[in-house]
Amino acid sequence: MLRDALHTIAGRAHDPGPVAARVAARARAHRQRRGLLVASAAAVAGAGAAVAVRPRTPGPDLPRVTPTASGPPAGTRAPLAFRPGRLPAGFAEIRRMGTVPGSGPVSQTRTWQRGTDPEDMVHLFLVPRSQFDTFGFESLTLGGRRAWANAGPGKIWVEVDEKSMVSVSVGRSDRTGRLAREIAASIEPDPGAGVAVSLSFGWLPDRFTGPVSAELSGTADRWQEILRMDRAIQAELVWEVSTSKGEPVTLRGRPGWIHPGDPDAGCPDLPGNAVACRGMSAFARIDLGQNRLLRVLVDPGATVNRTELVRITEELTLGPEPDTAWLPRR
Repeated sequence: MLRDALHTIAGRAHDPGPVAARVAARARAHRQRRGLLVASAAAVAGAGAAVAVRPRTPGPDLPRVTPTASGPPAGTRAPLAFRPGRLPAGFAEIRRMGTVPGSGPVSQTRTWQRGTDPEDMVHLFLVPRSQFDTFGFESLTLGGRRAWANAGPGKIWVEVDEKSMVSVSVGRSDRTGRLAREIAASIEPDPGAGVAVSLSFGWLPDRFTGPVSAELSGTADRWQEILRMDRAIQAELVWEVSTSKGEPVTLRGRPGWIHPGDPDAGCPDLPGNAVACRGMSAFARIDLGQNRLLRVLVDPGATVNRTELVRITEELTLGPEPDTAWLPRR
């Protein structure tokens, strides 16, 4: 339960790449101490010292990554544009997130993990070129492309085309920065790859606009799905033991709970601790059985009334299970 909760929190986090880029650039611009710059970059990429670039020739510890076939589309599907051509043995892909075409700026996030060590991960972020400022970064050439290195190890930016940048971020296990550069040099297109979830939005208030993204993470037999519209609202299918919080209701023909986000409402089923619900954003939860929950979460800045929240939840489409063949089995 703790692991699943932490995965949920991590899944809601925004891409740290642009933040790291701006922190490093501003630190250089104001001539702050190098230690502060490294500490800022360490929030995303870890600490250490960069080393020289190694040739792109595959070494014995960097086998080719075999592309995985995508299954039939589920409720919502987003394409993925790039992948690392090589990864050290033992890494398995545990997370994919991408924006739905036509809904907003193209972005993607992919994560690989070796074993269960949270420090032994490789992250790949695709962001618009306009979000990256090269000032204050070391200029490199990796895999025939222009690239930039962060002050600390484990963070490389690669210009994949005139509109897009790919950020490679490696956990603290890459203390020299060598692995991040080797992976960055191997970045290649991943045609046909994508991420699908069984969820799709039905009715939404007209004021809810922005990029729609789909995310799948976990393992092949215990995965989490997230469908998000910008920062306004997201729907989740998660493995979690249901707890009574909010107003008990029946949603989609099943037991559920709802909290419209009224800061004065409190929790009807927890009168002694009503203050615990005050200030919370609106949410709806449905117990699907077997520790499976369907959740709708509304950002605090995107208020909804009770009628709207019920309709959003009732008209959310839940399709067939998505393709999880690319996730590891544990």
